[in-house]
Order: sequence, then C-alpha cells, then structure tokens
Amino acid sequence: MTRDIFVVRRPIVRLIVGVGFFTTLALQTAASLQAAEDQTAAAQPTRETWDALYIQGGKIGHAHTAETQVVENDRKLVKLDGEVRMTLKRFGRTFSQQIGYTSFETPDGDVVRVESTIKIGPNPIQVRGRVAGDKLHLEVTTQGKTQKSTIPWSKDYRGFFWAEQIMRREMLKPGETRTYQSLAPVFNQVATTTLTAKHFAKTTLLNGEVELLQVSTLTKLPGGAKIKSTMWVDRTGEVRKVTVPLMRQETFRTTRSVALSKVDDMKFDLGADATIRINKPIKAAHSTKTVRYRIRLKGGDPAATFLSGPSQLVKSIDKNTAEITVRAVRPGVDAPKGRTVKDADRKPNNLIQSDDTLVMALATRVAPDETDSWKLAVALETFVYRAIKKKDFSTAFATAAEVAEKLSGDCTEHAVLLAAMARARGIPARVAIGLVYMQRQQRFGYHMWTEVHVKGRWIPLDATLGQGGIGAGHLKLADSNMKGASGLSSFLPVAQVLGRLKIEVIEVK
Repeated sequence: MTRDIFVVRRPIVRLIVGVGFFTTLALQTAASLQAAEDQTAAAQPTRETWDALYIQGGKIGHAHTAETQVVENDRKLVKLDGEVRMTLKRFGRTFSQQIGYTSFETPDGDVVRVESTIKIGPNPIQVRGRVAGDKLHLEVTTQGKTQKSTIPWSKDYRGFFWAEQIMRREMLKPGETRTYQSLAPVFNQVATTTLTAKHFAKTTLLNGEVELLQVSTLTKLPGGAKIKSTMWVDRTGEVRKVTVPLMRQETFRTTRSVALSKVDDMKFDLGADATIRINKPIKAAHSTKTVRYRIRLKGGDPAATFLSGPSQLVKSIDKNTAEITVRAVRPGVDAPKGRTVKDADRKPNNLIQSDDTLVMALATRVAPDETDSWKLAVALETFVYRAIKKKDFSTAFATAAEVAEKLSGDCTEHAVLLAAMARARGIPARVAIGLVYMQRQQRFGYHMWTEVHVKGRWIPLDATLGQGGIGAGHLKLADSNMKGASGLSSFLPVAQVLGRLKIEVIEVK
C-alpha cells in the first residue's frame, strides 16, 4: 500500500497543503529575460529577511526574502525574491523541497511579471507569468512540455509578498480589518486574504517572550479552500512570527545563521503521523461492496468537503458531521454518472503528459488489440501495478513522464502514470485525492488514485492495489485533470481536513 501527504509553504502568506509541490515564473522572450538579468545582476538587496521553519517544535528548514531596486528599460521596479528550503520525513524516509519565486513590481505594488520554480521531483517545475491588460499570461514548463494559459487579472491584484508589504506600508491598528487579493505561488491562482488585527499580547519567539500585535489571517482560494494562520507583528510592521494550526507549523523571523542552522532530527513523520484511527477494523476493505461511514470534521462541514459521485454518497447529519456511503463501482452497476467528460480529461498537460514518447510507448504495449475500454483500463492498471516496483517515498511528486522514465514512486506516481497511459489509449482519465484504508495499520491515510471514464461513467482504479477497480475503502475529497498552472491546487482539500477528521465505520457489506 502506498500513501502520500503534501505540504506547501510560502513564507509570506504561508499557504499550507497536502502533496509537496508548486510554482510560477514570468512569461517573456528569452532575449528580454536575458536583458532584464543583465540590468539587475549588479543590484544589491535593499532589504533582506531570514526565517526559521518548524513543525511540532522541530526545525525543518528556512525561508529567505530579498527586496532589490532595479531599472529595466528606464523603468524603476522593485524585485522581490523568496526562497524556501525544507527537509521532511515521510514513512521514515527524508526528502527535500525547494521553492523559489520572484515578483517584479512597480513601487506602488502593481505586478509586472512573476517567476517561480519548485523542486519536488526529479526535475523542477517552472512557471513564468506576465501581466498584459486584464490577463496574467502563464507559461508552465515541466519535463519535455510547456503549456500556456491565462487567468483574469485586475490592476488591484497584488504579488506574492503583499501580506508583509501591507504591514510595513501602513501598520494595522487593533480591531482593524483589511482585505486584498494577490497571486498565490504554487497554485497560480488569485487568492483573497483578510487580515484582522486583534490586540498586542505576549508570544514566544526563539529568543524569549515579546509583546506583538496578533493578526488573524484567512486566505481563500477559488474553489472554496481556506487557509488560516496568525501573524505576530511588531510596532514597525515587521512580521516576527507566523503560526499555522495545521501540524503546529511555526515560522520565526531570525538571523541568517540561525535560519541556516542544522535541521532537527524530526520525530514528526508526514506519512505515519497523519494517519487516522477508526473505531473498528474493516476486514478485506478493498474487496468490500459497500461501507457506510460517519465522518466528523472539527470546525468544518464534511458534507461540503467530501465529494458525492458514482462511488460515494454524502449525506449531511449536522454542521460538523456527515454520513458517507462508499460503493464499489464497475461497468453495469447502477450508479450516478457524475460530471460529464471535459476536454482536459482527454488531453495531455504538464503533469499528465500522455503525449510523452515513453508514456505512449508503454501504453501501446498493453493489450494492443483490446477494444473494450474497461478491459483495457484494467490491463493498464495491472501494468502500472507491476511496473512500479520501487516504492519510493523520497520524492514528493513526479509527473507522468518522469515516472515512465524512473518507474518508481508512491501513490501519486502510480496515479499520474495510469492516467497518462489511459489518455494515451483514448480513455478519459483524472486523479482522485482523498483517504485510503491501510489494511495492515487498520487506519486511514492520505492517498491518490485514478478514475477513468468508461461505458458512460467515472470508475475508480488504484494502481497501488492492481485489483481491477477498488472496493469501499477509499474516501474521496477531490478529483482533478491536473490541467494548467493551477493543477496542483487540487491537493488543497487535504489541507482542509488534516488533523481534524474522525472516521467511524457504521456498516460493512
């Protein structure tokens, strides 16, 4: 059985998620980019900050930001750079994540272009963005593939670093609330953030207690995902500390030497410590036909969090409780059809590269003469199950093309490769994100699997199991065709429930 958890951190707005990945880089020609680099190479930062990152009291890495005044084509701009480096542990294996992002802005805060890159797999994911009129033009590059897209843009939207800029420009007063919209790195979407200043209170920093202004932060992304955190700000507008309830994450403003000091030998494990106990074991969970669960979500509504569809019916009990009935779905079983197939469920993209030469070669080897779409889909699931022999937890996320080359990974790698191979053979496919019952541990863990559209409906497959479909041991939070610059935002629902779920088994058939 394979499992996956994803965490994304950005040092200013502090977006946290499940899956470890993410990006944004600026769209312009190679010539203009080189010219910009030539002009800014000699410029020195006018402001630098260093942060130390912690989870559950253990140091996991650092963040660094720098602000530089530059001139490009006789135009004065502010170049804001951010970098985050983390070392995490999952199922006993350590792995590293590296995220870098840059925003070029006018002195008034208008975004001109953005750049970012993230290293969470074998190759970096890069995105370049350029504002032109009422659009942000994005160009996402992964191994062997570049994809262009646009998102609506307003002159009032701000860049990656606005949370901290706004505090320094005009300090919030106790009781004051401000709301702004800014580009969220990694997700490449415009998020709405509300800052609410509470009161001055003592809080613990790395070097003792200090009285700081407590500022509650609520960031909302398109699709309804919400990220809550608390900023602690001194009287000059400097953010000295950020806390995120999820996994007890803390960021402390500090010196360069402290930020770069050795990462702790972490006791917290993103895989093992994020599993969920249940009231009683499920015998042969992945061979069951129906399981009825009672789900409680602390501080949230599970009926609005878990998806209803062909294999899962969600019924609200109260504002924090839902009953979810999960069924094993196969062709011919009477079940809802779910949403219709979209173009993006069929086509290649940056994460599911179904047009990659090696992906297509692998796909054509499997049951080459099979005309029945379900039989072909099952044959593809079996192939991926057998082909990925090395179960590797040291990579946060690899694209389908990277998996086809390495044939190693965990649940995310199984899911994207199967989706890509299915699309390469003409079967619409997407990934599903949620939880899976881990038979040996008798717990639920966070997971990704694949869904294919055959014979008129969406049917789940799980290439980590390879049994020709799934039973009722999967609980689904979201699905995604992983299209475009915001493909990785599909993992946000994991962040909404991590550490807040209780699962009770009511009935098993």
